[in-house]
Amino acid sequence: MGEPQQVSALPPPPMQYIKEYTDENIRKGLAPKPPPPIRDSYMMFGNQFQCDDLIIRPLESQGIERLHPMQFDHKRELKKLNMSILVNFLDLLDILIKSPGSIKREEKLEDLKLLFVHLHHLINEYRPHQARETLRVMMEVQKRQRLETADRFQKHLERVVEMIQGCLASLPDDLPQMDGLDGLKTEPMDVEEVGASCMAAVHQENSLPPLKREKIWDKDAAMCRIIDEIA
Repeated sequence: MGEPQQVSALPPPPMQYIKEYTDENIRKGLAPKPPPPIRDSYMMFGNQFQCDDLIIRPLESQGIERLHPMQFDHKRELKKLNMSILVNFLDLLDILIKSPGSIKREEKLEDLKLLFVHLHHLINEYRPHQARETLRVMMEVQKRQRLETADRFQKHLERVVEMIQGCLASLPDDLPQMDGLDGLKTEPMDVEEVGASCMAAVHQENSLPPLKREKIWDKDAAMCRIIDEIA
């Protein structure tokens, strides 16, 4: 007779798999391939499961006697199970006091086990509802956060608009016009016109002698430093 197989509550350490997937093994094609998909049955925590099993299997498929009808009120049945567990526990205490070696002790333990299995099964039937409610709450939280962010952005935008309007209102009406700006074009320019102007400026700059071009660059650098100091 073989020794009973020990089942660990946790999966094995992953190092025995990690060491097989080194860069050298992957480069040489020696790394193990992923296991094929399971199509019939598999073992998990010492129990065998079928791939087409329902997430919450009926009690009959697990060989457990059903104590409640097929159509029932979960809330009412949970209360009944809770009360039955308390009553059976008191009966078990009475048996342990009067006759600890009685066979009724084992029967009462089996009754308590069956009641707890039913209680756990009914609670598990609420898991899909719990998952939907959790998802709904998460989406509501995300919606509220995005609305609050949009509201804060709108308030900042209104403050910026007020600041710009205040700055424009504080400017004097009789500003002196700068010399040399009379010939500047202030109307909006088309994209093609802007591109042509830029290309002409680049061509004109490239046609200058190298010494004069370096002087222009020095002036640009000096102007940038002045603007940085002002800012």
